[in-house]
Amino acid sequence: MTAESSTLESTVAQFVVGFDASGIDAGGLASAKSLIKDQLAIQVGASQLPWSRQVRAARELRPGTSTLVGEQQRVAAADAAYLNATYGHGFEYDDYAGNAHPGCCVVPVALAVGESVGATLEQMVVAMVAGYETYVRIGRLGSPDLLNAGWQPHAVLANFGAAAVAAKLHGLDEERTLHALSIALSHASGTTEYASTGGSIKRAHAGVAARNGIESVDLARAGITGPRRFLTGDRGLYRTFIRKVVGDEARADFLPGEPLQISQLSFKAYCCCAANHAYIEALAGVRSRAPEIDTIEARIQTMSDAIVGTRNAHIYAPRNIEELQYSLPAQMALSVLGKGNGYQTHRDVLEDRLRLSPDSDVLAMARRIKLSGSTELDQKYPRKFVADVTVRYKDGSSQDIFVDRVTGRPDKPFTPQEHQAKLDELTHAVVGAERAGRMFDLVDRLPASTPVGELTALLRSQPGPKKET
Repeated sequence: MTAESSTLESTVAQFVVGFDASGIDAGGLASAKSLIKDQLAIQVGASQLPWSRQVRAARELRPGTSTLVGEQQRVAAADAAYLNATYGHGFEYDDYAGNAHPGCCVVPVALAVGESVGATLEQMVVAMVAGYETYVRIGRLGSPDLLNAGWQPHAVLANFGAAAVAAKLHGLDEERTLHALSIALSHASGTTEYASTGGSIKRAHAGVAARNGIESVDLARAGITGPRRFLTGDRGLYRTFIRKVVGDEARADFLPGEPLQISQLSFKAYCCCAANHAYIEALAGVRSRAPEIDTIEARIQTMSDAIVGTRNAHIYAPRNIEELQYSLPAQMALSVLGKGNGYQTHRDVLEDRLRLSPDSDVLAMARRIKLSGSTELDQKYPRKFVADVTVRYKDGSSQDIFVDRVTGRPDKPFTPQEHQAKLDELTHAVVGAERAGRMFDLVDRLPASTPVGELTALLRSQPGPKKET
């Protein structure tokens, strides 16, 4: 093996090119199917949200053969992935791994590019899993540092995941795959300031990165090259974004025998940042004593503080839906008061059916919650969100609560019924129960030789009379 072929970067390219269906075990395939269903349901449900419609209106679409969710026309793969990924990341309900959201990258890209190249469902899933593993393994080497530094990890990592998926489906060799991944570095960007001072641009981060990854592959196919040390170089990903030295010893993460990370993915049971979830479940356990609560002390990890805690300007008085979904005190208050933290609750806030005025019971409870950083939690749980809470009651008693397992994570997975309820909630009102059922059934069966287009056809709108406006 030459020195150049044994770098981390070349090993990642070799991993993408060499990955095939034999690398997906039964557990990985089951996770892949669940991921596709979860992501398609979110794309369908979130396609109707205001910022999704705004992103759609802003894009001049190029003709092509890839499907847009909820529309009849078909467009260029990069445009389809851009919009569908935006929908899939559109309401803080998508899967997560560590601090990032690989599903809303790899699923829309695999479907859009797969449809454009005439891939089968098996080829699409192989590329999707290869991209998922690339995204998560590159991200694992930078977690939780990316988040703590203020980057949105997904906005950075999805460029690489999308490029890996598209490179695989286009059949690029190792050299061009390396350049496609390297070119993706030039697109990587996006901070978490939206969590502090609002802004719906976060909803489009997934779409921007998905489009960029596909276009990185287009550039590599055309002959454009990138720096060979795009991850480990002096001005590569890790040293530039998080001032961290990562060397070629990290190749081990991409060598044969490494367990599939897709088997460890987490699904969201609550429609807000995953850093809130353990605290939501901690407070749900004292809901019956809510009127007796005097104060709540929440000890939080640095990575939780970076995204839903004291670094945010409006955690005690969120002014919009983005700030609400990234306010730990507000989410804890919604939970302990029994208002709910799911899709319908956040739709109610968005559509002004649930008002969170400064004098509301929710924000009054939120102001009783005090946050403090915990280096002990950082050391014990560097990549896993946990909750450590003390509830103090008006009678002078107190209760300590610790939660390190939350619904939807691998150590506390959804039951089939719980996941199906989420899928139904997102899809039935938009496409109807019958059509949603056919879509999910096809994913469950996943016939290997079936064209991707048979699945994406179920995402398109049905012809009908034009509605008057």
